[in-house]
Parts: sequence; C-alpha cells; structure tokens
Amino acid sequence: MAVQPIRLFGDPVLRQRAQEVDDFDKEIRTLVQDLTDTMLAAPGAGLAAPQIGVGLRVFTWNVDDEVGHLHEVAQLEQVAC
Repeated sequence: MAVQPIRLFGDPVLRQRAQEVDDFDKEIRTLVQDLTDTMLAAPGAGLAAPQIGVGLRVFTWNVDDEVGHLHEVAQLEQVAC
C-alpha cells in the first residue's frame, strides 16, 4: 500500500502505551500492509505500529524470508461468580 516514515528515538508517540486492537477490520488490514511495506523498504526484521505513528498493538516481522504479523485483540476478562 504505502511506505510510511519511521519515527525515531525521542519521538513522543514511542513513549505512549499502544492500544489493543478491537477488531481486525479493513483499517487494520491496511495498517498491516503499510507496516509490511515500510519494514521491507527500510529494510528491517520487524516493525511495530507506533514506529509509524499509530498507537495500536500491531507488529510485523520478516525473519528467514518469512513475513508475518501479530496484533493484540482486546478481550473481555471473565470473572468467576
């Protein structure tokens, strides 16, 4: 999709806690593609969403020519009654 600028050490967005992903929707799929494109163009072995200025818990990797992604989906806690 699009290569995004990578935020550098000292950027305030890198110090903020990233939010959990509520739903793996079209917006998140686009984010994953942007992360992957940016990571491969860098080149790099991994890239997290905050590194391109997006405060979500999404991560992409490229290890041994295997490209993948991980996102943390918000889950409701179960409370014992």
